[in-house]
Amino acid sequence: MSFTFKDSISLTIFGSSHGELVGCTLSGLPSGIKIEQGFVDKWMERRAPGKSPLTSQRKEKDQARIVSGLREGYTDGGAITILISNEDTISSHYDDLKENPRPGHGDLGLFLKYGEHRNYAGGGFLSGRMTAPLVAAGSIALQILEMKGFRFSTYLESLGTVNSGITEFMDENSIYRHETRIPNDSKDEEARNHLKNIASEGDSTGGIIGTHLENIPAGLGEPFFDSMESILSHLLFSIPGVKGVEFGAGFSMSSMKGSEANDVFRFKEGKYYSDTNMNGGILGGISYGNPLYFRTAMKPTSSIRKEQTTVNLSTHKESNIVVKGRHDPCIAIRAVPVVNCVTAIGILDLYLRAGFSVR
Repeated sequence: MSFTFKDSISLTIFGSSHGELVGCTLSGLPSGIKIEQGFVDKWMERRAPGKSPLTSQRKEKDQARIVSGLREGYTDGGAITILISNEDTISSHYDDLKENPRPGHGDLGLFLKYGEHRNYAGGGFLSGRMTAPLVAAGSIALQILEMKGFRFSTYLESLGTVNSGITEFMDENSIYRHETRIPNDSKDEEARNHLKNIASEGDSTGGIIGTHLENIPAGLGEPFFDSMESILSHLLFSIPGVKGVEFGAGFSMSSMKGSEANDVFRFKEGKYYSDTNMNGGILGGISYGNPLYFRTAMKPTSSIRKEQTTVNLSTHKESNIVVKGRHDPCIAIRAVPVVNCVTAIGILDLYLRAGFSVR
């Protein structure tokens, strides 16, 4: 069982959806780095439930309380521990799940691995609630990188059948003033209407999240097992509901000619770059100067209000289940800040491995 990502920096998450709290411990940062609590609060607010009729109506303040690792607003060299209280839990909504696993959810795997003593209320530690500590830790990584000149942009490229057509760096304020995190007024409205129709049917939908990173130095990443793609994918697939990650042109490159897929190199003002970005800014597992670009596919929320067929864990016979509780009709919306912050964790890890100073 692993709840830890570890290399140059180490991140451990703990807690469960309906326990007293969730939290994380982030270690490996040197002392003397200024950390703004307000920056952490901003990103926690962007992920928090109950902020829009399009998301889960579970009401959580999601205040990230930093209880160690900082002294007078600066890192002290020790582990940064963050606690986030769970204040709005209704565990009775999940009584049926003890014997009837939700189709499409990790309930069955949880039972098969941990047995009768598993924590199944709210999905336990397989819940999307565990992304709160990911954002808390990632927001610290993010503000460190932004102070070094990195620029991040993560938004919803598509929601269900609604495709924004946007594949470029977008301003953060434009992204978060739209309920769906699609930074386009007409597409945001179309996506909202589409999602309301799906939710009225008791169903859910997925989405695709696009991430851009500018001002990334060349030379980050290692060949093979610790390539930039490997590290980022490792972290991205730890987000509940992620089912696919592609860099640059991704799967579409399989039908291209080499002459179409190759990024032609150029040199200007002491830097290498390419006019195209088919490879998403990464070659041989290493950044080479172009902006980083990748897309993350989120599956539809498995907890839906439609009656579904499952199997009873005691009788091994077919049973029916209607999922209770408060769930996002599209988890991709609230996953946008999660992907952004998790990306920052991976990039900071590679940045430190390359020997760059974060002071």
